[in-house]
Amino acid sequence: MSRNFIIWGAFATLFAATGVFAVPGALEGAVDKQPLNIAAIVMFLLFVAATLGITYWAAKRTKTAKDFYTAGGGITGFQNGLAISGDYMSAASFLGISALVYK
Repeated sequence: MSRNFIIWGAFATLFAATGVFAVPGALEGAVDKQPLNIAAIVMFLLFVAATLGITYWAAKRTKTAKDFYTAGGGITGFQNGLAISGDYMSAASFLGISALVYK
């Protein structure tokens, strides 16, 4: 397993590195500097802060591995079904949008 990982990693690195040289002139010429987007930066920082806050809150409530893996037994079948269907729709949307872009 480790040998295959190293081989494929080396292949991926070489493949990614050759992409820079595949388009001649892509890195030449004048580049327009874009203005600083303060609203986007603030929204990103708020999102990161909210994510870290939720993670901290959830970590305080989780005491054992059983609590972590089973949510303390507090997830109903309906809630689990909603989570699974959300995962499925997310994956289907991602693949469908990729297909539309490729088309």
